[in-house]
Amino acid sequence: MDKRIRGFDGLRAIAVLMVFLQHRVLSDRNDTGHLGVWIFFALSGFLITGILTAQRKKIEAGDSQFFTELKRFLLRRTLRIFPVYYLLLAALSMLMMLGFVDPQLKSGIPFHIFYLSNFWIGEVLRYWPGPYSHLWSLSIEEQFYLLFAPLLLLAPARWHLPICYAVFVIGVASTLLMRASGMPEIVIYTHPLTNVWLLALGGIGGAWLRREGSVVRQVLSRGPSFIALLFAVTVLCITEPDWTRTDSAVVYTSACTLYGTCIAALVCALACSGSTTLVTLLETGWLASFGRISYGFYLYHNFVPNPARLTRVEALFHGAGVPWWLQMTGVAVSFLIALALAQLSWRFIEEPILRRKSDWTARVVNAAPRRPRAYES
Repeated sequence: MDKRIRGFDGLRAIAVLMVFLQHRVLSDRNDTGHLGVWIFFALSGFLITGILTAQRKKIEAGDSQFFTELKRFLLRRTLRIFPVYYLLLAALSMLMMLGFVDPQLKSGIPFHIFYLSNFWIGEVLRYWPGPYSHLWSLSIEEQFYLLFAPLLLLAPARWHLPICYAVFVIGVASTLLMRASGMPEIVIYTHPLTNVWLLALGGIGGAWLRREGSVVRQVLSRGPSFIALLFAVTVLCITEPDWTRTDSAVVYTSACTLYGTCIAALVCALACSGSTTLVTLLETGWLASFGRISYGFYLYHNFVPNPARLTRVEALFHGAGVPWWLQMTGVAVSFLIALALAQLSWRFIEEPILRRKSDWTARVVNAAPRRPRAYES
């Protein structure tokens, strides 16, 4: 579970920068932030599916049991994502009671607590709620963990790839049906069925790479393949506002599927690139370090305002608009504040927990009574 793939931290850094730029600079002109989120999904699917398959093989070898491995997986995920997430929700709730945070948060708190922010945004509000908008993707990830962990730990390892295929097909079909039925775009954008398939696609790519003598690995490990995929992803990202507005459900779904497939393939290409120049660049100290704290940065960044867009600052220009250089200065300041919060979060909360994660997990898992072996078949 602790194995690190070179280049992935750098890719996380780039993905979270895309989301930040979307929220602070690019606005509605394109959907670079969507690409950043889908990169995170593909990465999670690649890593988590591989972890669960390895755990299932331990069960099949008789070295562990279903409940033991399920508890191990969920506890490790809990220790990684819950502490700072719920600390943030507690802080926001306190600030709301003191009048410093928009009371709109009150209706969303029950959804955020149970990782249902995507349903709050897509089904209840039907619009993006400002600083809380980015929480939808964290809910998708958690829903994926809760679905896939018991499913893959119960199913024989040889079924894992077909299960990922099935999730992929169901997700693409759901996207087509939702679009054809005229559902609002925000519902489709935030629905678990239209996103979890991308995590499954990451798992499919990982399974293909792990096969002995994998042809996929041979193809994706070549430099031209990565360049071609990068070009395809860039074009699809730039044109996303156009194919999103199409009236054809088939065209929209086909573009989404191609987009997701190229993103997942890009992640897989990076995973098997070895010591190429690309990996070396992504392993640059500051980029890899930023990638390691990307979860905290993603969590906090949307709650840090751009100082240049505060009402008092805008009033200084008497309605003439804040100069571009001051707006960019505000973006830089908000980035540095979010980065500082992420660093502090990593230093004093996340890293200390991660250092003890293995020991705590071992104590809890090993203290558990043995379950009937019927669950191991």
